[in-house]
Amino acid sequence: MRDRAQLLRMLGILVLGGFLATIFIVVPVLGQLKKKQLGFIPTGFEVRLEFFVALFAFLVGVAVIFFVGRRRPPGTPLTWGEAVVAATWVFGVLLLAYGVVPNEWMKWADNGLLWRPDRIWFAVSTKWPVFFTGSNAAVEAAAGRGRIIVSFQALRDIIAAGIYILMLVAQVWLWIAFQKRGRRAAPAGEVARTSTFGRPVVKRA
Repeated sequence: MRDRAQLLRMLGILVLGGFLATIFIVVPVLGQLKKKQLGFIPTGFEVRLEFFVALFAFLVGVAVIFFVGRRRPPGTPLTWGEAVVAATWVFGVLLLAYGVVPNEWMKWADNGLLWRPDRIWFAVSTKWPVFFTGSNAAVEAAAGRGRIIVSFQALRDIIAAGIYILMLVAQVWLWIAFQKRGRRAAPAGEVARTSTFGRPVVKRA
């Protein structure tokens, strides 16, 4: 079980590292290249700095929460002032997660990437059973009637919904991880002397 937990932790770190490298390194580099320099890979687009700053501020806010949490073991007395500061900080992190980051993504997609309804991501029909991208007129001429059209604006909304879902899943996971901070797994064969509610375990006769 311990090896499996370590493997999952390593995989999680690799996935998170790859995601952060893609967001903060790969995407800005692709935006600085000339258009169609890498073939089918999108290049030469405007990069919105506000989106990256908001996402970076969110990650820093979460890191500060865990940094302070590790220095304050569970059960440490909490003053009213500390509670107000902690609640304000958590509210700011949630505001970034559910308000600023999705809003900056929508602005980036609309103003920088120009993901408008008239730009077609792909279209499928009986005439063209494969993906076809282009403008409305080009898709209508190539795909014909009875087609299924997905615009870049729909892709923008799908990514925005994915951000909300990812933030919600991350929030629940962070709650669980914060509540379990400082706990150590009991050695094999050792019976816990207290229950999960902190009460002593009574042996049966």
